[in-house]
Amino acid sequence: MQPHSHPDDRVVTVVSGTLYMGYGDRLDENATRMLPAGSIWTEPANQPHFVLTKEQEAVIQVVGHGPPGTTRIEPK
Repeated sequence: MQPHSHPDDRVVTVVSGTLYMGYGDRLDENATRMLPAGSIWTEPANQPHFVLTKEQEAVIQVVGHGPPGTTRIEPK
C-alpha cells in the first residue's frame, strides 16, 4: 500500500502472514521492518507510513481511536 496517513491513532496486530511496514512519505522497501504474525505496532495520527507483503498475504486487525479516514500521499 502506497504511503498514506490517518487522522486517528491506531494499534495494528498482524493476525497471520508477514507484513513489512515503514514510516515516511515514500515507499522504500529498504526502510521496512518485518512484522510476523503476532506483531503489534502503533500508528500515531497523521504519521505517513506504508505497508507491503512479499511471498504471502497478511491479515491484520486495526483498532482506531478517533474519527477514521485515510489520506493518500502522492508520489513526488
